[in-house]
Amino acid sequence: MTLLRMVPNYILINGIVIGGTVLVFFLVYGRLSSSFRKRLTAYFLKEAGFSLVISLAVLTVVLAAEELLFSSKMGDFFYELGYRYNIAAEYLQSVLTVALPMICFVVSFSVRINGRVRYVEYLSQEIQKIREEGFGRSMELQGDDEITRLCAVINEMSVQLREKEEREKRQQQSKNELITSVSHDLRSPLTSIIGYVELLKETGPEDRQRFDEYIEVVERRLAGLNGLINELFEYTKLNSADRFPDMEKRDVLELLRHILYEYKILMEAEGLTLSWQLRANSHAADINTQQMVRVFQNLLDNARRYADRSAPVTVTAEETDRLHICITNRLTDARGIEPDRIFERFYCGDRARSTPQSSGLGLAIVKRIVELHGGEVDASLQGQELSVHLFLK
Repeated sequence: MTLLRMVPNYILINGIVIGGTVLVFFLVYGRLSSSFRKRLTAYFLKEAGFSLVISLAVLTVVLAAEELLFSSKMGDFFYELGYRYNIAAEYLQSVLTVALPMICFVVSFSVRINGRVRYVEYLSQEIQKIREEGFGRSMELQGDDEITRLCAVINEMSVQLREKEEREKRQQQSKNELITSVSHDLRSPLTSIIGYVELLKETGPEDRQRFDEYIEVVERRLAGLNGLINELFEYTKLNSADRFPDMEKRDVLELLRHILYEYKILMEAEGLTLSWQLRANSHAADINTQQMVRVFQNLLDNARRYADRSAPVTVTAEETDRLHICITNRLTDARGIEPDRIFERFYCGDRARSTPQSSGLGLAIVKRIVELHGGEVDASLQGQELSVHLFLK
């Protein structure tokens, strides 16, 4: 008690105020939700609370210093100087009591929030660089408030826009390459058609045998040309799409079974044997039914077109973390076949282009459809046996 009596009342009161402020501040801050603590408002409230505590502490020190000065002979000194000096001393005391804690609060608050201010300046400079140099830059993430989350969104947007730009460049390059390839593929049948039309003009309908032969060749070339144009249109449309609009939950294996039964009859009519072993009973997935049917048809058509009649075409399916469908056929001639390239546009050009039924785009269409379904497709060659592996989610 003796020690407390020696402490002036105003110092004791200010100490209690500071302690109470600190206690209330931490109690209120502790009651805030974790999500609110990550907000910029909570950050500024916390820094303002710390700065207020510092200013109250400074106020206590100022009051204690004033008490020591004016309770000593300094007060008598001003009193002896006269009324004006007493007024000046009281004014100085008031200024120190109000101004100094306020200055301390402003300085402390400015110093404590300086880190976030510098971070905002850093973001402004980085955004300026993104505008000047293009997308793809990523900014450093500091903290966990709205500014940081905004920075994360900008980073994601920058990367996505960069990928979009690169994808558009690749698509443009792909279109240019496609135009070059197609111009070559269109030129061959058109030249042939023009030549036979000239022959028809020369022979006329009088020579009925030659007339029928020429007409048959022209029809065959026109059919191949029509197929190429149709598949080219479909491939171009698929290549410009990001996803299929009409996706539905379907059993992929049930769909595959229906197509296998149809192709079994078709292949048997051509002297081929089709067999399958589906180790999984069902596999439900979000698919575009029409496009998935096109995938199975193109793969089976490719096997039917180039399969050796002495060996069966086999289809297997098993389910692990994803569905794996494998279509295997023995080739009549495997020389020059590169499995890593068979899904490229017009890869089998020299042989496929000479085949009227093939446009050289069937497997490229398969690959694009599978990619739009989030799957993968590749091929392997062992001896004369070519296997196409289809992986679906």
